Amino acid sequence: MRMSGWTLFFCVCGLLLSFALLIIDEKRRQHELLLMERMRNSMLYYDLYPMVLYARKHEIDRVRVERNRIVFYGVCPPVSMGEFILSQRGYRPLNARRTKALVMVLAEDIPLLRSNTHYRLQRYPVIRPNGQKDHGYQYVIRSYYKTALMYERRRVPLD
Repeated sequence: MRMSGWTLFFCVCGLLLSFALLIIDEKRRQHELLLMERMRNSMLYYDLYPMVLYARKHEIDRVRVERNRIVFYGVCPPVSMGEFILSQRGYRPLNARRTKALVMVLAEDIPLLRSNTHYRLQRYPVIRPNGQKDHGYQYVIRSYYKTALMYERRRVPLD
């Protein structure tokens, strides 16, 4: 079977385009890893880390990350386990890239959040008092997993 000149041209263009997209994706991933490393080594994360350690040991209902605060909510009782307000700790609000980097670092340091079967990551709009639109991120527990946790809490051992 013989290829026409145009068919060969489009095949070569498709291969070059896919190769270029692979290179761009790898550069983006390297940039994300660099931002995550910078976030992990920052004073902000150093101050937030005790809350991360606490969250690793307890059942988490959700974790909300906005540009000016980070909030951890517990499953039982369903209240805030801790709130880290950046302005009260002397930090400026995060920009969009640093917020996303913090979300990814939290997922690495709290292993349960990485589980797609137990938690899902959502992005939600936040309207500031001045009318500016922002986005926040939250890891939310899946309902069947929360039900299983609550069931285990209510079970009484028969010894």
